[in-house]
Amino acid sequence: MRASTWSNPRLVDDEPQNLAPPIIEQIEEIPEECSTESVQRNIDHNHGNAHVQFWRYLSKDVILSYQKQWQDFIAKEKAKPDVGQFKGRGIVLVAGNVDTFGRATTTIRILKEFHHCTLPIEVWHLPDEIPSPEIVTELARLGAVSRSFGEENLVRPVQQRRDADKQFQIKAAAIINSRFNEVLYLDSDNVPAIDPTFLFDSPDYKRTGAMFWPDFWQTSGENIIFPILNIPCKDEWEQESGQIVINKAKAWLPLQLSWYMQNNHEIYFQLLNGDKDTFQYAWKALDAPFYMVPTFLGMGGGMVDGRFCGHTMLQYYPDGDEDKLLFIHANMMKVTDKSRFMQKNRIGQEVERPWQLAKRYTMSRGNKWLQPGFYVSSTNQPCMDFTHLKGEPECAVESFDKVAPGVQDAYFAMGGIGGRS
Repeated sequence: MRASTWSNPRLVDDEPQNLAPPIIEQIEEIPEECSTESVQRNIDHNHGNAHVQFWRYLSKDVILSYQKQWQDFIAKEKAKPDVGQFKGRGIVLVAGNVDTFGRATTTIRILKEFHHCTLPIEVWHLPDEIPSPEIVTELARLGAVSRSFGEENLVRPVQQRRDADKQFQIKAAAIINSRFNEVLYLDSDNVPAIDPTFLFDSPDYKRTGAMFWPDFWQTSGENIIFPILNIPCKDEWEQESGQIVINKAKAWLPLQLSWYMQNNHEIYFQLLNGDKDTFQYAWKALDAPFYMVPTFLGMGGGMVDGRFCGHTMLQYYPDGDEDKLLFIHANMMKVTDKSRFMQKNRIGQEVERPWQLAKRYTMSRGNKWLQPGFYVSSTNQPCMDFTHLKGEPECAVESFDKVAPGVQDAYFAMGGIGGRS
């Protein structure tokens, strides 16, 4: 089965009772816009190959039923009274085990004691992952609070964990349940390079109520997420959800749809690689406005066997300034043996220095002719790198400590966890 086109109207501007029955019209070829070389060479084939047979053989009737289910859900959400108890701005993180609480606590120390950020902070956890008294005390010292998905009177409580190592489905719930109306969500392994408070006053965020950042991959035109959500496939980058800015009052319905897809992860995580694109695709399904930062992400890492090995995603300012670093999301650093990062300092001590270099494409703003790639080094280290063999822009490679002055020193001085032991 190939991608499909749909003629039923969008739900956004129609009253629930006026929804027309969905009509599916199968087409044999992937639409031209998402069959370009720039899409095909940047598909995440690890995810696609694991699920493509499911996409191809799912029946039309089942696809229609999935579409109707989310539309019925949104219709009920539109009929609910306004939920008006959220106020102010704040930062939200999710943590659980000792490792993620440790990383989240370091991120908060960086925010509060290095960047002097004054925003209130919440750290959400599942009911069976209660932080230690020491963590609770430290969070309180930093002006942060731990909160449980098992609390009473939450809009979206979470009682059951997903049968997997990563609990991707709780991200939207944390944003929804937080006491803040405007939320900067951060993954626990995401370290801001500067105080991010200014994002709430960014013109593009204030205009749309949602700000997202790009990921390394594009979505296959064969993915049945497009007919299920009744959205066109496009030549565009996926979303990296390690950082999200959302105004809940402006974006309540798409946020609920994102939660719906995460809550129904047994379906939607076979289509999307975790929670990340449940956000932008929920916004697209409801024709809700959002701002995708146009500058492509970079990589933090070092040299391994004479080749750059990136283990950290670097995200940049929303205003299009391509070399102003904003977020340091160490997504693969935490699964790399820390011995790979050990170096001797000026007095001969062994210290961990995972961030040696920062690498990014030049002229990446709005550019889809780029090619990031994953590889495994000869020493069995997972790595990302950029190529520029087919006319892609040249890459800029700089000292990480020059790009993010003092952040690496502060990170480890404040108890940061680097690679795994």
